Formats: sequence, C-alpha cells, structure tokens
Amino acid sequence: GGKRGLRVAIEGCCHGELEKIYASIEETNKRNNFEIDLLLICGDFQAVRNEQDLNCMAVPQKYRTMNSFYKYYSGELVAPVLTVFVGGNHEASNHLWELFHGGWVAPNIYFLGYAGVVNVGGL
Repeated sequence: GGKRGLRVAIEGCCHGELEKIYASIEETNKRNNFEIDLLLICGDFQAVRNEQDLNCMAVPQKYRTMNSFYKYYSGELVAPVLTVFVGGNHEASNHLWELFHGGWVAPNIYFLGYAGVVNVGGL
C-alpha cells in the first residue's frame, strides 16, 4: 500500500471543552477504524490554567468556568492527539500574550500565536 495522507479533525470554537472534543475524536477513531493525526481548533480555546487566568478571560461572568484545560496544563491529562489552536475573542489573554509568537501550552497542545505557521507532516 501507498503512504496514507494526514488525517485532520477541525473544531470550531472549543470553549474549554477539551475532554468532550477528545472523547468525540476517540469515538470517531473507533467507529472508522483509523486514527486522527492532528486536531485544529479554530478559536475560543480558553487555555485557563488557574483562577487568575479565569478572571482575565474575556467572557460574561456567567460563562466563566474552569473547564478542563488546567488538567492538561498540570499534566493530570495528556492530549491524545496533536492539537494546534488559534485564539478567539473569548480567551484568557494574559496567558496567550506570554506566547505571542506561539508555543506549547501543554504536552501535545500548541498555540499558533498571534501570527504563525507550522508544518505538520508536510501539511
């Protein structure tokens, strides 16, 4: 057989729901008997590490919740697929500002930065 292409999943706004997104990818992998190689998240990732980040997040008070990113940041959980994301209008900007040019926010989770390009598997 020939070389297979890169399998990419694309998610719109994440809103901090990483555990649900990764569970959906796992189900898709099982149902189709393949592995997603890369997850692209297109905004509102909400990389909230702690209460300080939560208080800096640009959302109405009723939407301020820790969600699950902090579990990946602390190492309690590890992203099961390489995840690359861009920021949106509902972010903890204090955290992402620290990585203006992009960088790893947790193992296997990469912030593209405010203007960035990465090459994953030739894509």
